[in-house]
Amino acid sequence: MRKILFICSLILICFPCHSQNWVKTFTDGSWVDVVWVIETFDKGYLILDNENPPGFLWLIKTDINGSELWEKKIGTGQYQIRFGNIEQTYDGGYILAGGSNKYDINNEDPIVIKLNPCGELEWCSVINTQGRYDFSTRVKQTPEGEYVMLAMYSDPSYIVQLFKFDSEGSLLWKKNYRPDSLIFDEEVNDVRVDFDGYLLTSKCFYPDPGNPNIGYERPYFIKTDTAGNITWWVVYGEVNGYRGQVWDQTIRSSSGNYYGYGWHSNYCDAPGLVKIIGNGQESYFQDVIPGACPGGLATATFLDDTTLVMLAGGTVNNVYTRCWMKTDTMGICKYYVEYLEDWMGNTTHTVRTHDNKFVNVSKGTSHLIYLYKINSNLEFDTVYSHQYVYDSLCPGGVISDTINPDCDLIVGIDDVLSESILYHMKIYPNPALATLTIEFPKHLQMTDKKSGLTTSSIYYTGQSTTLEVYDFNGKNVFTKEIPKDLQHLEIDISSWNRGVFYFRLIYKNQTVSGEKIILQ
Repeated sequence: MRKILFICSLILICFPCHSQNWVKTFTDGSWVDVVWVIETFDKGYLILDNENPPGFLWLIKTDINGSELWEKKIGTGQYQIRFGNIEQTYDGGYILAGGSNKYDINNEDPIVIKLNPCGELEWCSVINTQGRYDFSTRVKQTPEGEYVMLAMYSDPSYIVQLFKFDSEGSLLWKKNYRPDSLIFDEEVNDVRVDFDGYLLTSKCFYPDPGNPNIGYERPYFIKTDTAGNITWWVVYGEVNGYRGQVWDQTIRSSSGNYYGYGWHSNYCDAPGLVKIIGNGQESYFQDVIPGACPGGLATATFLDDTTLVMLAGGTVNNVYTRCWMKTDTMGICKYYVEYLEDWMGNTTHTVRTHDNKFVNVSKGTSHLIYLYKINSNLEFDTVYSHQYVYDSLCPGGVISDTINPDCDLIVGIDDVLSESILYHMKIYPNPALATLTIEFPKHLQMTDKKSGLTTSSIYYTGQSTTLEVYDFNGKNVFTKEIPKDLQHLEIDISSWNRGVFYFRLIYKNQTVSGEKIILQ
């Protein structure tokens, strides 16, 4: 009897443990297009969802068990806005990139947004190219605290662009890429930041050797230095004949080799893994579910130096299978767990956690977001009982609200506008007697001289500027903050000493316009 009671008590104890397996769902009634998840510094998770129709971005912050802590909406619903990824920054905030048609109603523009640790807007920049449909797919922070953003179609002669911004969102440089004229129909996915530069992951169409008239879909990688200059590039399959594409994040081993995952389409779309040596040479590829047709590889990451964890699916002998698997670095399966959940097939992103678990985000039918975690045995994980402190950088807590992004508009990239009226103050009369009228520019020209590199761009006055006036001896005699969109200002100068005065306009700690005025 005691033995029976002991077994029953075990069942009662274990049943609630099993019932707390780690699968969470979220909905606000809108159609979802969930794309990204990250583990935050406090061991919680942040989900990025583009709502459909694409008028809002939805951010959901959870604790370590997937229970919602707060949410943010970005957008107004009056224009399209969508994002490709979100990353946590060194200061505990967040950086996002995507596309918005707020400033070009019929076309999207690349947009990058920086939030502080409390989810509040710090800055926002838009690359405005009127009449051109372009957008960004990724943004990542660099070791020095700046940001690189991967974009498409921001130049009429090139498809692939890489932009670099400083920590305040000011544009440092832009690079275009097409190292071979036989490449066409590129489609960029991801930029990876390494200590020695950046890796761009794309797909393109490229012919077999000796047959330049027919292009085939192939993975396409560009490695640059930290200044954006190409160090090597490879259209994967040019040597070994591989056709297909890779998905979002190219992963890197501790030995410096790169692995891309997606599908292999020489005969059918099969889940495929490709390897590139760290110097850009093709290495090998592997169908991770041999004979699967059709199928695909949704996500992959490293468990350790010799083991990859990935989600793959495909049809073998008319039977569809979907499984999480462990493989060696050759892509040969060592262990797998099959899953029947249909929603799992829509998994878009995975992240390895601090304790070697794997948190994944997926979209179900219509309105549901799925967040799920599997352990190193590839089974649904169980919840934690330990208490954690969240959002400690926000003593007052984080408020769930909606953000209307107020962005600097970068309207010129390659050529500085020549019309001085666009980016200089106009002050009159000159000489002056009792009053002055100041007309503020619609755009601000900024020059960045970081590391000896000088570039110029045109910025819309999306944030306030500061007007300062100095006399001939360098003494400050007038300071006023100029709100955004203020076009004119009149100043009473009747009590000022007569002489020469220097007026300067300050934006982001930089003088963007200056004029000398004589008071008679």
